[in-house]
Amino acid sequence: MRGRAMTNGRGGRAGPAGRAVRLPVVAALVRPLARAIDWLPVGLAGPLTVALAIAVEPGDPMDSRLGLLLLRMSGLLLGAAAGFALVDAMAAGTDAAPVPRWVRQWARVVLVLAAVVPSWAAVCAVVAVRLEPAGVLHFPGAGVEAAACVLAGLAGSAVAVRRHGGRPAALAGAFVLLALCAGIGIAGGAAWPMPYSADWHAVHVWWLAALPVPVLVLVAAGRDVRRA
Repeated sequence: MRGRAMTNGRGGRAGPAGRAVRLPVVAALVRPLARAIDWLPVGLAGPLTVALAIAVEPGDPMDSRLGLLLLRMSGLLLGAAAGFALVDAMAAGTDAAPVPRWVRQWARVVLVLAAVVPSWAAVCAVVAVRLEPAGVLHFPGAGVEAAACVLAGLAGSAVAVRRHGGRPAALAGAFVLLALCAGIGIAGGAAWPMPYSADWHAVHVWWLAALPVPVLVLVAAGRDVRRA
């Protein structure tokens, strides 16, 4: 009956929002989701950022300012590309899937992060090798910046794909990053310093404080979509 909540054999709710999610079920999702994800944007952005780090001023030592610019550019490009992993062409027909929507969305997030992190780490390795002897780069601070950028791109796309399907929805993540970059560039200060005379402890604090925001947006955007 409609007025009675469906329950499973152990007395728990059996509806989409209340069913228990078991690890084997989640593990079984990995292969089909990995095949369903549009990997082309990440597949292009990763090698492109590594190639840029190799090709810029070839043969010359890299100063800290240029190295930081490359790390930031890599984080922005990878964040914009990562949003495409959340586009689900079959979203309209997966309401009755055996696992909740948030599980499928977070599985996609984990899969794309597993591809994005090595790409950014490769850029770090190239920059570290090419850095001039006197150059100093604060990789932990740059890493927190990159993590915030990638999560912000994912969060923007996660909100958009709730209502709109296809690649155009994934571009919302790129627009979020563009707005973020423009806003921080205007504000300046501790959030986006260049390496010289910068208080990198303040950088860590600022970006670590900002990290929960896109995570919370991802959590909220992962809820089941209720259609009239």
